[in-house]
Amino acid sequence: MTDAADLSTLLSELAARFPPEHPLALKPPAGDDAWAPLAARFPGGHARRWYAATDGQANRLPAVDTHTFCSLSEARQALEIADAIRAEPEGYWVEPHWLAIAADGAGQHLMIDDRDGRVLSVAHDDDHIDVLAESPEAWLASLQRDLDEGVLVVDATFGLIDAAELAGIEARREARRARDEPGPLPLQHKIGLTVCLLVLVVFMAALIWLFETNR
Repeated sequence: MTDAADLSTLLSELAARFPPEHPLALKPPAGDDAWAPLAARFPGGHARRWYAATDGQANRLPAVDTHTFCSLSEARQALEIADAIRAEPEGYWVEPHWLAIAADGAGQHLMIDDRDGRVLSVAHDDDHIDVLAESPEAWLASLQRDLDEGVLVVDATFGLIDAAELAGIEARREARRARDEPGPLPLQHKIGLTVCLLVLVVFMAALIWLFETNR
């Protein structure tokens, strides 16, 4: 098993890749006292390794795909909500041995499976689960590799995001702006508007002349 020092190093290296205007500010590790209420439920050590490396972010800027690394306290809150949903008659597809490590504020989480260490992308309203990596170390290493290769970029809105996906989003935004903003008036429309104004001026002048001559 890879220890927390490796995760700490990988997290620090990732944070160093973020620009000053969009920092990835990580908090110190969560201590044993904070972890104690979860120790029996998460004996696999994978979730503990993460929070022994960092207790989330000191700011709320997005880190990865609009997700912000959450604190252990926030992860416990998400866990309590999941437990309550799981207790309902229809149940819940979020497994009790998954612990959140990041959230997007809209119900989507990145989670660690404490049984095998996999990093998962989990949505609250969709039972499709994406496996991002086989371990948090492998996930962080892949993020840095993709940054090196230009596959990922840091964006103010999304944090780390696929460069091609971001280009598509920006292209759609530009298309919407072009559709919504009025363009230059075509020449024939300008000519027609000028003729209408001239006719209006002549008509008003004729009315004034008629009025003056009949006074």
